[in-house]
Amino acid sequence: MNKSIVIIDCGIGNLLSIKNSISYHGLDSVVTSDPSIIERSSHIILPGVGAFPSAMQKLKSLNLIEPLNLAKKKGKFILGICLGMQLLFSSSDEFENTKGLNLIDGNIVKLDQFEKAQNIKLPNIGWRELEEEANIKDISILKNIDKISQFYFVHSYALKNCNKEVKILNSSYQNIRFPAVVNFNNIFGCQFHPEKSREQGLKIIKNFLDL
Repeated sequence: MNKSIVIIDCGIGNLLSIKNSISYHGLDSVVTSDPSIIERSSHIILPGVGAFPSAMQKLKSLNLIEPLNLAKKKGKFILGICLGMQLLFSSSDEFENTKGLNLIDGNIVKLDQFEKAQNIKLPNIGWRELEEEANIKDISILKNIDKISQFYFVHSYALKNCNKEVKILNSSYQNIRFPAVVNFNNIFGCQFHPEKSREQGLKIIKNFLDL
């Protein structure tokens, strides 16, 4: 399969670092907000930093909702990073209840709404390990990932409720556990920043590009 790798540019992501991480593996990528280019791609990366409502508004204003829905239906590979992962789901409670892309059925809530989240300090910033769980082998972008590796997180919200068919690998912060990696069919998400997570993060990006 000829690969056409797109990084979606809607002004909310760490675009250069992601593009550099793809170039590290000897592949070209296009940073774009052009729906027609996105529709012709094989691999789509949706980065994101900032607030969920404003990010969804930007996606709407750039007419990117339909291309992403078509990509899901056509089986193209989609990777959401940090806020980009959260946007893949049905809704978020950040500031106000806001509808997401709904590529995966699930809801995003503030970390202090999780069980055992008493006196939690937000945001969760820093290096965290992924939990050792059986389904690490079932998520293809985690192939050959060292179980004691740490990944870089910066977030105050996370996935709490989702479709039971979604594959999840958790991480933890203080007393709470939250989804750090998700996979539902051709759609993947990392709550952390693989492009900022050294060698192991680069492996995750390569695994995604190898799909």
